Amino acid sequence: MRSLTLFLVVATAIAGTDCTPSGLNPQETLAKFQELDRKAQSAFDGGRFVEAAQLYRQAACLVPTSARALYGLGGSEAAASNFPAARDAFEKAAALLPGNSLPLAMLVRVNTAMHDLTKVKETLRAAAGRFPRDAELHSGLARFLAENQLLDLALAESLRAEATGAIDNASAVALAVLENTVGAYHDAIGHAIAVENQTGLDGQVRASAAGVAGLSYASLGQKAEAERYLKMAIDLAPAQDNSYLALAYFYEKGQRFNDASAILKQGCERSSNPDNFTLPLGNNLVWGEQFQAGVEVLRELVAEKPGAAEAYIRLAEAYRKMGQPELETQTLGKLARVKPDYPMIHVLAAQAMMTMDPVDYPKVLLELAAAEKAAPGDPDVFYLRGKALAATTRFREAVIALKRATELRPMEPNAYYQLGLAYQKLGETALAPQTMERLRYIRQISVAP
Repeated sequence: MRSLTLFLVVATAIAGTDCTPSGLNPQETLAKFQELDRKAQSAFDGGRFVEAAQLYRQAACLVPTSARALYGLGGSEAAASNFPAARDAFEKAAALLPGNSLPLAMLVRVNTAMHDLTKVKETLRAAAGRFPRDAELHSGLARFLAENQLLDLALAESLRAEATGAIDNASAVALAVLENTVGAYHDAIGHAIAVENQTGLDGQVRASAAGVAGLSYASLGQKAEAERYLKMAIDLAPAQDNSYLALAYFYEKGQRFNDASAILKQGCERSSNPDNFTLPLGNNLVWGEQFQAGVEVLRELVAEKPGAAEAYIRLAEAYRKMGQPELETQTLGKLARVKPDYPMIHVLAAQAMMTMDPVDYPKVLLELAAAEKAAPGDPDVFYLRGKALAATTRFREAVIALKRATELRPMEPNAYYQLGLAYQKLGETALAPQTMERLRYIRQISVAP
C-alpha cells in the first residue's frame, strides 16, 4: 500500500496541464481513482461509451501515469468512434507500458479505422521492434489486417509470426491463405501441405489447408492436383460449405458446369445453411444447359429473395435459351422494378424485346433512351438503336446510331454489318461497299493467329 501511495503522489505531481488539481491527499486520490475506474468499467460494459470516456479521462487526470486509465480511455473513445482521442490515449499507454503489446495492437486498429496508413506502418514497426518473438501478437495483427484488405501488411505480419518458430497451425493456414491471395502460390502450397499432412489435427484445420493448396494449384494451372486437394478438403470436413463452393468454382472456371452443379447439390444437402448454394447452383444449371432445373432453382430464389439481382439475369438467360422471350422480358421487367439502378438493365430488356414476335419497336427505343441516360458511352445502346431504327425504315437515324456504335467499339463487326445494310437501303453506293470492306478486314483480323 505504501508503494502505491508513493506512486499516486508522484503521478499527481506530474498531472497534465488540462487537468484541474484535485486537492486530494494520496489516500483520497487512491479511493477516488478506484471509484472512477469502477464507474467507467460499468458504463463501458453497458455500452455507454461517451460516459465511460469521461470517467476514464477523470481517472487519468488523477493518475496520469496510470496505463489502466489510459487504456480504458482509449478503448472507450474508440468504441465511441472518437479515433483521434483514442489514438492519443493508446500512444500514452504504449509509452507507459513498453513491455506490453496491447496498446500497440489497439493503435493498429485505431489507425486503420482512421485510414492513416503511414501511422499503421509506424505502429507495426514499433511492434516488430519491441516484440519480435511474440507470435500471438503478430498472427493476430495479420488476421486483423487481412480482414481490412491490407494484404501486404498482413503477409508481413504473418511472416514475422512464422519467424518466431512458435506459429500454430491455424496461423500457418492463415499465412497460406495470404500467400495464395497475393500470388505466392508455391509458398502457399508449402505451408498448406505441411499442415494438411498432420493427421492428428482437427479435420476442419486440415480441410482449410487442403482447400488453400487446391486453390493455389489451380492458379498455377495444375488442374489434377487442384482437383485432388479440393476434393480432399470436402472429405476432411463434409460440413464445411467453403470446400464445396471452392471445388464448384474450380469446375465453373473450367466450364465443367454439370460437375459444378453436382458438387453444389451435394453441398446443399449437407449444409446447415443451404441458401449459400442456391445462386451458384442455379447459375451452373443454366450454363450447363439444364435449363428447366435451373429455372426451378432460380424462381424459388427470387421468390424468397426478391433483391437477388443476379438470379433474375440468369433466369432471363435461361428463358432466352429456351426460346421463351416473353418470360425473359417479364423477368427483366421484375428486375427493373426491384433494382431500377441495376447496371445495363435497360439494354438487357431491349435485347429481350427484340427477340419477340412481333417486336414492339417504340417500346424498345424507350428502353434504349433510358439506357443511354444511365450509360451514355455504351456501344450496345447505339447498336441496338440502329437495328431498331433500321427495322422501322428510319435509315438516316439508324446510320447515325450505328456510326456512333462503331466509334465506341471500332473492332465489333456486327455494327459495321448493320451500318452497311443501312447505307444500301439509302442507296449510298460508295459508303455501303466501304463499310462492308471494313467488315471483312475486321473479320480477317479476328481469326488471324
